Amino acid sequence: MTREELIPIRDRMMATIMAEPFVQGIRTGVLSQMSRDYYVAQDHHYVDVFMMLLEQTNAQLPLELRRNVMHESDESDAHLGLAPSERYHEIAVGTHNANYLNHLRETVAQGDPLASMLALLPCTESYGLIAQRLQQQGVTTTGFNDWVDYYADATYQAIIDWSWRTVDQLFARTQAETADYAGIYETSYQHELAFWQAANQ
Repeated sequence: MTREELIPIRDRMMATIMAEPFVQGIRTGVLSQMSRDYYVAQDHHYVDVFMMLLEQTNAQLPLELRRNVMHESDESDAHLGLAPSERYHEIAVGTHNANYLNHLRETVAQGDPLASMLALLPCTESYGLIAQRLQQQGVTTTGFNDWVDYYADATYQAIIDWSWRTVDQLFARTQAETADYAGIYETSYQHELAFWQAANQ
C-alpha cells in the first residue's frame, strides 16, 4: 500500500466534513453558544488522550523516524478562538467521543507503528485541511478566525508533514501487511465526521 491509495478516502471524507454545519459555522461565525461549548468540551477531553497516544506511537517508531518535540503547540488556544463559556467544563464526554478514543486506544495498543500512525493521522490532517479550505472559502470578519489561523499555521502544518513522511517511510519498510491499514485510516475519518456532526447542537 502507498499514500496514493489513501488519498481517495481522505478526499471523499473531507468533502463530507467540509459541508457539516458546524464546520461552515466556523467560517461564517454562525454557531450557537451551546454548540461551541459542547464542541470545546469534547475536543478538550479528546486532545488530552490523543496526545498521550501520540507519545506512545512516537515511542513505537524506529529511532530515526521519531519526532523529538511532540508538544509544539497548545490546542487550548484554538479552543479559546471559539469563545466557549465556562459551562463547557460541566459537559460530559459524548458517546461519539468515547467510541473514537476506544478505536485509537485499541489500535495503538497493538504495537504496530504504521497502524498507530494511520489511526491518528485523520485527526491531525483533517484539521489542517479544514483550516486551509475555510481560508480559501473566505472566513468572514465575524467568523472564528483565531481557530482557523491556529490550524492553518506553519507550526501545525509541520506536524501533518511529519506524519505523512513517517507513514511513507513505514509503508516502504513493510514487507507484508499485517493490518487493514486503509480500514484503520477510514474508520478514524468516520469518527472525525461523527465528531463534527455531534457538535451541531
